[in-house]
This record gives sequence, structure tokens and C-alpha cells, in this order.
Amino acid sequence: MLTFSVIVALAGFLNLGFLTVLLPVLWFYSFFDTFNIKSMTYEERMSCEDRFLFDLDRMFRKDWMGIMKKRHALAGGICIFLGIYMIYNSFLRSFLWELEDYFPWVAHLMRSLPTLIVAIAVIILGFWLVAGGRKKAASPDAQEDDFVEYGGDNHET
Repeated sequence: MLTFSVIVALAGFLNLGFLTVLLPVLWFYSFFDTFNIKSMTYEERMSCEDRFLFDLDRMFRKDWMGIMKKRHALAGGICIFLGIYMIYNSFLRSFLWELEDYFPWVAHLMRSLPTLIVAIAVIILGFWLVAGGRKKAASPDAQEDDFVEYGGDNHET
């Protein structure tokens, strides 16, 4: 319930309405998890570990820092995207709608901007996946160096 309330508060306070897409997923998970827990016996409920709930300090300190070290570019990109979206949504959008009377094409651009951004992101992701696949396939010699022939029952090298 706390997560549900936090998502609603963030979506409302930061004008990030797209976060509300997560609410039905969270609600359905909670709803069906309640039925799952209800069907358990007392012993089964007691045997389930709640470490994730009561040991948050250790979990976040260890795993969170490891994730940030490995995926800092992804986290930075998400922060930049959210910042640009919030500036656009709070300040620029109202100014650009005022220009609609003078430049009608601006209104069409404003309506189709989210679709355009998602389309560009999908294209960039596609290029990134294709380029990543080529790098791995371009070095077949590296796979041959890693090959060790099976020697049969003779375990001596």
C-alpha cells in the first residue's frame, strides 16, 4: 500500500502521469499475493523469510551500489530523460501551446511528440542491438582460442 501511495504522490507532485501505468500491476500483484498467503498454513507463512522487508539497509547498500557501478550510464540516461520531460511538461508545453495561433503546425507537433520520442528511442535501440550483435559475431577467432578438445577417458594433459 505504501508503494501504491508513493507512486500516486510522485505522479501527482512531479507531473509524471505515465507512472500511473504501474498502479494496476502493483494492485493485481498485491491482490493475488493476498490470496496466495491466505491459502498457506500458519507454518508455511512462518517459514517464508521476510528478509527483504526487514533488512532493507543491507540490501540497498550492497546491491544498489553494485547496480549503480555497473549501470551508471543507464541510470544517468533515465535521470536526464525524466528531467527533460519534467521541464518540458512544466514550462515549455504551456509556452508552445500559446504559439498554436501563430503556427498551427506546433499543435500537431505537440500532440505527436511523445510518439516521436518513443519511435526514435526504438530506432536507436535497434541500431544499438544490431551493432552489439555485429561486434560479437565479428571475432570468430576468439571462439576458436577458447576451444578445448575432449581427450576421452585419458585425463592427463
